[in-house]
Amino acid sequence: MSLLEKTALPYQAPYFSQIKSEDFSPALLEAMALQQQAITAIVQQTAPPNFDNTVLALEKSGEALLRVANLFFALAGADTNEVLQQTEKEILPLLAANEDSIYLNDKLFERIEVLYQQRASLSLDSESLKLLEHYYDLFSLRGANLSPEKKEALKEINNRLASLENDFNYNTLQARHQAALSIEKEEDLVGLSPEEQKILLQEDGSWKIALTNTTQQPLLSQLEKEETRVRLFQQSWNRASQGAFSTENIVLEIIALRQKKATLLGYDNYAQWSLQKSVAKTPQTVMNFFERLLKPTFEKVAKEVACLKDFSRQDQIAPHNWDYYAEKVRKAQYDLDENQLKPYFELFNVLEKGVFHAATELYGITFKRRMDLPVYHPDVVVYELFEADGSPLGLYYGDFYTRESKRGGAWMSELVTPSKLFGQKPVIYNVCNYTPPTEQLPCLLSFSEVETLFHEFGHALHAFFAEQQYATLAGTAVARDFVEFPSQFNEYWALHPEVLPHYARHYLSQEVITPSLIEKLKASRDFNRGYAFCEVLASAYLDMQWHTLPALAQVTEVAAFENEAVKRFPKEVPVRYRSFYFSHIFGGGYAAGYYAYQYSEILAEDTYHWFESHGGLTRQNGDRFRSLILSRGNTMDYQEMMKLMIND
Repeated sequence: MSLLEKTALPYQAPYFSQIKSEDFSPALLEAMALQQQAITAIVQQTAPPNFDNTVLALEKSGEALLRVANLFFALAGADTNEVLQQTEKEILPLLAANEDSIYLNDKLFERIEVLYQQRASLSLDSESLKLLEHYYDLFSLRGANLSPEKKEALKEINNRLASLENDFNYNTLQARHQAALSIEKEEDLVGLSPEEQKILLQEDGSWKIALTNTTQQPLLSQLEKEETRVRLFQQSWNRASQGAFSTENIVLEIIALRQKKATLLGYDNYAQWSLQKSVAKTPQTVMNFFERLLKPTFEKVAKEVACLKDFSRQDQIAPHNWDYYAEKVRKAQYDLDENQLKPYFELFNVLEKGVFHAATELYGITFKRRMDLPVYHPDVVVYELFEADGSPLGLYYGDFYTRESKRGGAWMSELVTPSKLFGQKPVIYNVCNYTPPTEQLPCLLSFSEVETLFHEFGHALHAFFAEQQYATLAGTAVARDFVEFPSQFNEYWALHPEVLPHYARHYLSQEVITPSLIEKLKASRDFNRGYAFCEVLASAYLDMQWHTLPALAQVTEVAAFENEAVKRFPKEVPVRYRSFYFSHIFGGGYAAGYYAYQYSEILAEDTYHWFESHGGLTRQNGDRFRSLILSRGNTMDYQEMMKLMIND
């Protein structure tokens, strides 16, 4: 089968059972060649530019490439292998060059510019006008107005950055695997249940604690032996900072090239360039946002530090001990042990009776498990979604368990991008890294992991409800500091009194979580929040420090820069991601954009307060949010969307 063609499966779902890793390289090359042929046809025509022969033709030119790239990046992130990794290494610079050949095409930009200048008289519908404006802005930001010499320099920079960002992702994946902590003595695992220890047991009789992608590791809250906690924390903290998979030189070169790119494009720093189409607009707005948050956050952390010191009777709280003592304090103050909660949060109960149930209550959509569609890994589950009237909405793929072939973290993306123009309904997937079930124990989640599931499905809803004609503007194709808004908002339903008891059922007895446990969970919600917010804020601040470097600034050592950049932050709170493994900004598209999580949180909070004051979890409210936010994609000003949503 050809990866470039639409499949005959429902919703054009991928024929994963027929796809080989070796198929992607030739398919991607062919898709790029087809796009280049289409671009050539646009610029060589003698007819004067109009929307159909220029903007619409440009939008159509990438249809096959989008189809193949969606599948390729899905597998490269969630189930990679040596062939896919080598394909990434070879293809990513070619994809960057393909984009440059479009955005730096003088004749193509001339046609778009003519239409842009005439846009008021073209009688375009609002979405088509937005598409024209979007492409004009995108071409301008990507260097269409540069001189020929500067365009060539920009192409070289983009090509090299594509390679470096891929190298960064490869190294961090390998470094994470390499840094897994090996335990030889069972006494070093005191604090873990027999079931948890069994999950870590290796064939040679040792135990292995694999790392998550964050600095702090989940088991640090349970391990009783401080020496084990120190070792685990150090493995996490030092990964990718030295050895064969060090990212030091990669980070330094990425930053130097981003500085150079920003200067070439006429900006003072990379953040100034990258924030042009964001909600925040400028680095100064982001830094002002930080300044408003720092003092109250530090004050809250100081109170938490004092509490932990008092409880532990220690003069200092080392980062490797924070989660351990915090869990002890939680248990003492709130009579709440995380291990009391986990049995009530079995993965599929949370998914079907929690995440899906909330979506049904809010939007009327329903879900049906599909066992007949091919998947890329046996762990993957598929659901079909239906509108309230029974009409088909799309497909949802869930890939929830951690494995060696998957990068860390959790994310949402598309297997088939929604677009009325392409005749495509959404085929969406969520990826998480939860502990797989065993013969004795199903997949049981912490409440933080429950929130992650709601969060990622919030992204999925944003895509499922897309009503756009054009894929370029559809669903989640919005600014970084707006895309996290629907996902942050969806987290609120995890603890809602009509939702939590519906899904929180003991995996053995199926008894609903007790009211006393619910009260303890709610009472403890603000506990340790200063720390949790501070570690994310520190990483967001670090991101902006890297990307507001002036053009002539030279950094020669990553750790030294990092230490200076976050010296304002409490020493007890490590950054959520050190630069060495900060994949969001050095390999994941969030450069100068990690602040988006906190920025979007304010939008989500405002919206939830509106819901609370208008009846809460109702179809009427859900339909309003769907109509005014989730269905709009990138078709109107974000601030205007919010005004329409929360102003009666």
